[in-house]
Amino acid sequence: MHESWEQAKARYEEIPIPEELSATVQAALRTGSRQSARRRRWLRGGLAGLAACLCFCVLVNSTPAFAAAVADIPVLGMLARVVSVEQYVVHDAYQYIQVDLPALENTGNTALEQRINTEIRTRIHQVLDEAEARAKETQEAYVATGGSEADFIPVDVTVDYEIKRSDERYLSFLLSVCEVRANAYTQLYAYNIDLTTGRQLSLPDLLGPDYRKTIRDAVLAEIDRRTQSDPDQMYFVGSAAEENDTDWADDPFSADPQFYLNSDGQLVVVYEKYAIAPGYMGQPEFVIPLPEGSDVSDLTP
Repeated sequence: MHESWEQAKARYEEIPIPEELSATVQAALRTGSRQSARRRRWLRGGLAGLAACLCFCVLVNSTPAFAAAVADIPVLGMLARVVSVEQYVVHDAYQYIQVDLPALENTGNTALEQRINTEIRTRIHQVLDEAEARAKETQEAYVATGGSEADFIPVDVTVDYEIKRSDERYLSFLLSVCEVRANAYTQLYAYNIDLTTGRQLSLPDLLGPDYRKTIRDAVLAEIDRRTQSDPDQMYFVGSAAEENDTDWADDPFSADPQFYLNSDGQLVVVYEKYAIAPGYMGQPEFVIPLPEGSDVSDLTP
């Protein structure tokens, strides 16, 4: 029988920090632990929702019949593998932070779970510490230039995740951090895991050594198709940009985009806001055809 949700959460929080983490990251985690204690004081207003989540997770992890039934329901079946282990809100004079922190559970690979969960926890604590520092600087600058503390709108930061694929072979989810000041900016962190090997998949795994050319060709072809069919579609690259002699950004194909595997067995790349298109286009996504003979076996569910 699986451990209860509380036991799983306790094990997650006790994951040791690897020795190879830099002193800076370790210090950030120690700071984050202290901040987490302060942040949890803001949880009281959301206990009803958390209790419902707790009930669900206990049933999934302690009742085989319930877990088996849930596995047949797409959305609930996904939650049985990636679960929210910590949810909290921080609200003060200069920031409003909402966090839904996920953890990997019930994969049958404890080492994999510890590695992924440690990475997620480390990354989020670092991001929140940096966001908190920026929010405080923004508030201090606002006041220093004559603004009233009472009129300052707190910087909004939301940490969330979205499961893209979850089955017996592959698990793919996106961790997002959205920060809203004068403009909104979202950072994405993708996790694409082959559960049979415990490896995180890379673009070369899926597309081969010439993966950047494959991505570039597919994205440019799709951009041309989109701009021809919809005049409101605008990109910094592609035939339309070349005709208008547009040079608004560096080559977006020089760096690897984030990516995920969807439920249809497709590879989808995601570009950050402003990386390949104006801000109003958001974070453009493109399906990249998988070549025959890819190192990764058939991705079709």
